[in-house]
Amino acid sequence: MDTIVGSDITFIGDLASGGNVRYEGNLKGNVNLSGNIIVGRNAFISGNINAKNVHIIGTVEGIVTCEQLKILSTGKLTGDVYVDNIIIDEGAIFIGGCKIKSTELKEEEQLSEALAGNEEENIKQAQE
Repeated sequence: MDTIVGSDITFIGDLASGGNVRYEGNLKGNVNLSGNIIVGRNAFISGNINAKNVHIIGTVEGIVTCEQLKILSTGKLTGDVYVDNIIIDEGAIFIGGCKIKSTELKEEEQLSEALAGNEEENIKQAQE
């Protein structure tokens, strides 16, 4: 971990970092990291999280966007998630919707290919 925020910290505002963070305190604001975040057992974050990987042991209320989300057995997440991969341990609480980003990209690629195919057919018909 590059940064550890202790349990006695209450922070109001947005948190941004280029590294990894373990957050144990209370935060009212958004988190934007290029690295990973671990939301500690007694931590409470009210805001959106955008990070590479997110591990929730405590409580998060907000939208989570990441590559991999793991909600451990003591974790609670209320909010939607946009992820490549999600792991929810037995006993964890997740209230919200989930959108798998890689599925979304595949659907967009398929649509683009279909449209490109139709465009080629239309050009051939116009030339004839």
